Amino acid sequence: MNEKKHKVCTTVGIIANPESGKDIRRLVSHASVFDNMEKVNIVERILTTLQAFGIRKVLVMPDTFGIVLRAINVIGKNLKIDIDFLPIETLGNWKDTYEATRQMKDKVSAIIVIGGDGTNRIVAKACGDVPIMPLSTGTNNVFPYMMEATIAAEAVAAIVMGFTSKEEGTYKRKRLEIFQEDKLKDIALIDIAVTMHSYIGAKAIWRSELLKEIVVTQCSPYNIGLSSIAGNIKEIRMDENHGFYLEIGDGEMIKAAIAPGVLKEISIKNFRILNLDEKVKLRNIPSLLALDGERELDINSDVYVKITRDGPKVINYQKTLRIAAQRGFFKN
Repeated sequence: MNEKKHKVCTTVGIIANPESGKDIRRLVSHASVFDNMEKVNIVERILTTLQAFGIRKVLVMPDTFGIVLRAINVIGKNLKIDIDFLPIETLGNWKDTYEATRQMKDKVSAIIVIGGDGTNRIVAKACGDVPIMPLSTGTNNVFPYMMEATIAAEAVAAIVMGFTSKEEGTYKRKRLEIFQEDKLKDIALIDIAVTMHSYIGAKAIWRSELLKEIVVTQCSPYNIGLSSIAGNIKEIRMDENHGFYLEIGDGEMIKAAIAPGVLKEISIKNFRILNLDEKVKLRNIPSLLALDGERELDINSDVYVKITRDGPKVINYQKTLRIAAQRGFFKN
């Protein structure tokens, strides 16, 4: 039994995006800035909590602000964890996140992601079956948890140290898959919006008059962002094996909070539930697709989208800690 435990990887990965929570929606809406120093504070709490529960090694994505490095300096000599920065060239864009995740996935038992829907989308493209703990620091977020970092780190430690198994404490999220000529072109975790924008530009979406179609994996009237448009018609939970499609045009008017403090009246032409693996062909071509709220993909030929259960494994922190507590995780 002890020999088996020694073979278990007890290394945790940390990806902290310095750009999340800072996009143009601070200028065109009433969104607040998520300061990088608060991300430093989050990492401090994560590291000290991981250490308290026996984690001895952490792999880190280097970043342009030095989020983890600053946290290490604040903690000082009290930090006993071995922290390795991945050998990647820091570019200050999504490629940092992708490359760091790619290098981590065979070396860690879990990855803590500090960022928004967009950051988690990139991590999901490279993390394979490694469980992730997504902590929200972006704008209009639906995918990551809005929670205290200490509790997130406790749940990660419980999984990594084996008090709760990955089978017990994680679940597969849904994702949207974009196919062009029968080849997987890209993915999104929450929503794909077909827009009439002519260029990527600042990426974020705030002009509702340029929206044409939306496909979502989950939606509710208590979320914010593009998925709230669908959510104000019907709620789709993350545990339900279907999604939702709607087309914007002449029809019933609804209000939706597409950004903090920004409510738009939107006319819905038609809508329907989408089952898992059911294909929906996008009608408005050519167009620019926004993936999880950010303009990303120019489309000039036929495209179809489907919802699958092939998204990342996410740690269910409540279930994980409930099981771990029963097995003595919190006992000295």
